[in-house]
Amino acid sequence: MSDFSDFLELEILDHILGTTDYPLPVPFWSLHNGHPAETGANELTGGSYARQAIAFGAAAAGAAANTAVEEWDLTGVTGSTIFFLGEWDAVSGGNFMWAVPLGGTPATFVATNAGDVFTSYAHGYSNDDRVYLKRASGSALPAGPSEDTLYFVISVTADTFQISTTQGGGAVVLTTDGEGIAVRVVGKAFNPGDLFRVGIGDLDVAID
Repeated sequence: MSDFSDFLELEILDHILGTTDYPLPVPFWSLHNGHPAETGANELTGGSYARQAIAFGAAAAGAAANTAVEEWDLTGVTGSTIFFLGEWDAVSGGNFMWAVPLGGTPATFVATNAGDVFTSYAHGYSNDDRVYLKRASGSALPAGPSEDTLYFVISVTADTFQISTTQGGGAVVLTTDGEGIAVRVVGKAFNPGDLFRVGIGDLDVAID
């Protein structure tokens, strides 16, 4: 699954409504050690790191996959875990377009401020999993959490969980009820000097 930035949402609307054509240049992909939010935040920096151009096949059945092996050289890069890939319209600087979480397993939820509990039947999460929250169409997230933050899952039962800003920490306080989508992200740990490698077909990007 993927998350469009505000920039790309407006460009798409202008394009499909015939207002302004968006001549998309060759896109470049980045690596992020936290939630990219709307601006491409938390991109890896330093050393040999550079965004990479990735070739994709034609979209079919709502998705498209990469057609060649791609590698990012992480020599001299600070950080420890990659959680997202991001797409830009330039090899450096430029406009951030969207984010793709590693793993990206979604589960719908209903949240209640009484007890700060998220209810999501058979969610499959475990304590210490990492998730972020998204609004669902026609619904509002509970007040308290942020959409641009990776949380730790805590207090898991088969159908409920809570979220925390720290591993094993206290639950984030929900000041209103709400509902939406929790997306589990499976981070990829790395050491400086490693190569982050995407095999053919490993980056399967879908729009939902």
